[in-house]
Amino acid sequence: VTEERRIEEQRREFVANVSHDMKTPLTMIRSYAEMIRDLSGNNPEKRDQHLQVIIDETDRLNRLVSDMSTVSAMQTYKVVMHKTTFDLGASVGSILSSFNILEEQEGYFFKFTKPKECYVYGDEDKIKQVMSNLVNNAVKYCGKDKVVIINIKRVGRKFRVEVSDHGPGIAQEELPHVWDRYYKASSNYVRATTGTGLGLSIVKEILTLHHADYGVYSKVGKGTTFWFELPLSKKERDKDSDKTKSVPRDPAAIEDIN
Repeated sequence: VTEERRIEEQRREFVANVSHDMKTPLTMIRSYAEMIRDLSGNNPEKRDQHLQVIIDETDRLNRLVSDMSTVSAMQTYKVVMHKTTFDLGASVGSILSSFNILEEQEGYFFKFTKPKECYVYGDEDKIKQVMSNLVNNAVKYCGKDKVVIINIKRVGRKFRVEVSDHGPGIAQEELPHVWDRYYKASSNYVRATTGTGLGLSIVKEILTLHHADYGVYSKVGKGTTFWFELPLSKKERDKDSDKTKSVPRDPAAIEDIN
């Protein structure tokens, strides 16, 4: 009974939060549409400003509906995984290219480092969504320097992706909850709920479907790093095997090399 009550409370809270998030942009769209009708229709500059607000709020609604659909599909186990071998570095690079406009127009800087090749096994499209959500999250909270650092590195038999910022950071007691939908933190240092409030929850769901390790570490006033790991592809594992085979195991042969 207790578990059922907890689930029902979560459902009610989720519906309430989504309703609130939908009400705000709808109110903005109606208000600015009325302003165009009554005030700015004959003023091109004002009219364009008001139309841009309507476009932005429509985009926000679209993201919310899309995120809701994604969460619903994952929680009802309707998500089909299409796992293949792919170059993680190339996939991350393609996602970062969509943020180029922020570098050009708003002064953001994306520092991306990776191995020459980093082939992993997973659902490439879903991992791209993970990266898009993590980078977007970092952009929102990266601090005054507007620097977002993305690093891919080899860790044992996996590749680790880290997305870091120099923003306000997250209080330690809040870290376990950042993956929750619409989590409202008590700390003054934790990040405020912006966007749809579902981005990190979707990241968690996708990485869980991959059975991937993931996490976050942060220091208040210094910044935050979100990370996840994916297994090497067979191609990468075969490279390791070839390297091992190339090392002579006969002591005499080793002496000859030395």
